[in-house]
Amino acid sequence: MKQKWLFGFLALSTIFVFTAYFIGINHSASQLKSASERISTLEEKLKIHSLELEQELKAQKDHEITLHKEQVDQLKEKIEKLETELQELRQKAQTHQEKKVFLTFDDGPSPLTNQVLDILNQKNVKATFFTIGQMMEQYPDIVKKTYENGHMVLTHSYSHKYSIYSSFDTFYQDYEKVENAYQTILGFKAPPIFRFPGGSSNQSSYKYGGKQFMTNLTTDLRNRGFSYIDWNVISGDATSISKQPNKMLEQVKQGSTDNNFVVALFHDINPNKATVEILPEVIDYYEKNGYTFRTFRDITEEEIEEMKKRGIINKHIVHS
Repeated sequence: MKQKWLFGFLALSTIFVFTAYFIGINHSASQLKSASERISTLEEKLKIHSLELEQELKAQKDHEITLHKEQVDQLKEKIEKLETELQELRQKAQTHQEKKVFLTFDDGPSPLTNQVLDILNQKNVKATFFTIGQMMEQYPDIVKKTYENGHMVLTHSYSHKYSIYSSFDTFYQDYEKVENAYQTILGFKAPPIFRFPGGSSNQSSYKYGGKQFMTNLTTDLRNRGFSYIDWNVISGDATSISKQPNKMLEQVKQGSTDNNFVVALFHDINPNKATVEILPEVIDYYEKNGYTFRTFRDITEEEIEEMKKRGIINKHIVHS
């Protein structure tokens, strides 16, 4: 009986041990499977994050390249602006350093114009002539000769009467007539560049159109694309010293002293014989002092801008 009990106990113990063993194996297998799944999950996440990191790094690199390109473009733009500014400054400096003179003659043509042309030809100098329409019609051959000799011919009204300043209509009617005379004689349209009778600051217009007339007219002309030309050196050949050549020459010299950009006013009509008398000396004076002779026939944009700054071209007229 005792042996049977012992045998039964051993049998139960064996069963219990094997049962525990198999339970342990199953538990371990379950843990192993869970761990394997976890590893797979982590590996997949690692793969995903690695790809994300690679993409992020590439994106950062592309961003850096974009930023770098933008910086390079900005630097290039700054360099171009600086180079342009430097070039403009050099041109301005050169304009200020160079001495230039524009000889201009008003109120012709006339027989005196031929004498002026002869002197200019002898001296190999070109000039600009602001001509009156009525005089052009009277001396068309002189107008043609002037232009054919390489000088510039521009307009100076048709009649040179200050009554053209009575209204816009009277002014533009006169201007149309001188334009027609110009085109008939020279065969092409007059450039939109002219000189007012009396200049843009004349006070003769007060009598006809009032003090504000020239202010309003010059504004309208600028808006229409016209350029009106004044001067900054006057010979005095249309003043009380017109018969005193020495005083005229001295006045030209005084006006040109410390002036490296001269637009000198003369007149080529009778009885301005003193103009012809002093002209060779005037040319010699400018040559000896290092001036270059220029005309409105080949004027540059830089010269136009310089004249605007000096109030020679398109001066803004203000009357109180």
